[in-house]
Amino acid sequence: MIPKLQEYMNQKRIPLFLRKRNGKIYFQMQINVAREDGLCAGIYCEYDKICSDAFPEKIGSLTKRIISRFHEIGDLSLSEFQDLTGMDNVDSYDAQKEEERMKFMEVKSEKELNESFDECIIHYDVEKNQYYFSLSWIYQKGKIKMRDSSSSTGEKGIFTFDEPLEFDDDVDPERLGEMILEAFNRGKKMAEIMSRGTCPPKEIDLFEGTIVEVNPPKDKHFADYGDAGVGEIYQDYAYIAREGAESSADFLLTVAPEIYEDLSCDNIRSAWLEAFGEADELDVKETEYGIYQYRAEFKNKKMFRIAYFRELNDGTALECCLEITSPSKKKKLTEKLPEMFEQFALNCKIR
Repeated sequence: MIPKLQEYMNQKRIPLFLRKRNGKIYFQMQINVAREDGLCAGIYCEYDKICSDAFPEKIGSLTKRIISRFHEIGDLSLSEFQDLTGMDNVDSYDAQKEEERMKFMEVKSEKELNESFDECIIHYDVEKNQYYFSLSWIYQKGKIKMRDSSSSTGEKGIFTFDEPLEFDDDVDPERLGEMILEAFNRGKKMAEIMSRGTCPPKEIDLFEGTIVEVNPPKDKHFADYGDAGVGEIYQDYAYIAREGAESSADFLLTVAPEIYEDLSCDNIRSAWLEAFGEADELDVKETEYGIYQYRAEFKNKKMFRIAYFRELNDGTALECCLEITSPSKKKKLTEKLPEMFEQFALNCKIR
């Protein structure tokens, strides 16, 4: 492309805005119109579409053709814009552009356009001659629909993806088509996470009608793993940092199988040293904290644990714990999760 905007504005362009609905992908190619002083006067657009269930190679080939068109046109001067559109000024074109877009997208209003399509955007780095995706999604908060966006790797603190979606002019059409579909899928996942809120409270039957009420941690990274298929575990809330990742930490409600004798500071201390090895830090004490009677905190290179204990009527020990393996590699979690865990433990009720 031939840039015509002032140099400081030449780091990036947005050649393609993509929307998907009802089995179709809609392409909106965007070209900057430059004033004589090099500032942006507006955007010129061209449109295309394809079935979203087309083979990725076909989607990618159409995308490459549109991007080639983007480079062929480059930024438009006002005179080039007038020759291309037959219109004297960009303001008049903008009104026509909105009407053309509505008709092409088969919508009746700007509100419908903004709230009913999956979206993603292809950016172009002018200096590096590289392309990268960003995500865009609609999420529901009560009855209100809101739109948000992020890079292709998601948003830290909400959900992240391992690999960025980036390409250059030599990208294989099939791979490019796959990236477009992946960008839409990632946006959908972000929408689901932003809309779903946190896990709901629940009641767990410990034994013979003894019920513990739990309020899950209020963080969208946590997933409800139930009893995790393990006999000693009543409830596991697993902290999932990014798509496809294993649990980075767990809030657990369990029978304390390592404590075979009566609950006491000495028995908890000796049981943990046997189970987890020598401690860099170990503190065990009696306490009155919600339903619990003891608190223990342990740390070495392999394990970071905070737990509360209560002796139940059947003689077993109920343990509520935060567990983080390899804590030296998860420093942010060891700083973030303890306060959240303390509230989780305090909120447990027995009836």
